[in-house]
Amino acid sequence: MTVVVSASCRGSYRVLPLLSQQRKPTSSLLGFVPHRHRRQVHLPSRQLFKQLAATSCLDDASDERSNNQRSSSISSVSGPIYEVKGVPTVKLFTKQGCTLCDKVKGALESVREVQPHSLIQVDITDDDKQEWFSKYKYDIPVLHINDIYWTKHRLSTEEAIAGISEARTGDFSARRGEPDAGRLEHKH
Repeated sequence: MTVVVSASCRGSYRVLPLLSQQRKPTSSLLGFVPHRHRRQVHLPSRQLFKQLAATSCLDDASDERSNNQRSSSISSVSGPIYEVKGVPTVKLFTKQGCTLCDKVKGALESVREVQPHSLIQVDITDDDKQEWFSKYKYDIPVLHINDIYWTKHRLSTEEAIAGISEARTGDFSARRGEPDAGRLEHKH
């Protein structure tokens, strides 16, 4: 008998038996099947179960805060991408593996020479970023300029130039539509 361990993202585990292709022969005279005593099945250690659950759930979009806390201890993407003194600071709220965030980052980097700015990433799955996770967990990428909400999801180069230009002249104001998932979710 072969055993396969299936770890779900919710922390529960199932042991799935797989019958081998070879079966013990039966007696053709009486149709007798030899009695089997206890099956000796060796399961992986509890530590291996925990590791399987932790690594198999990192990119699962349906995971809630518990799995995100586990992933933040593994690899955080928080920190400066590039910094320039005396220019607007753009904060990109993101998490590991966010492909839309990479596109937004590319748009910002492409206008870096035309509209100088600093770019800081904030990983919403970090343990100390629970407030941002609660607000933005369904809407990353989210962008702020000088700690004021700017936009979410997508950013063209034209929008990047216009927004950073407004911030440089002091005309930038908060945009409508800032996400707040935590406020809108039903509390049980």
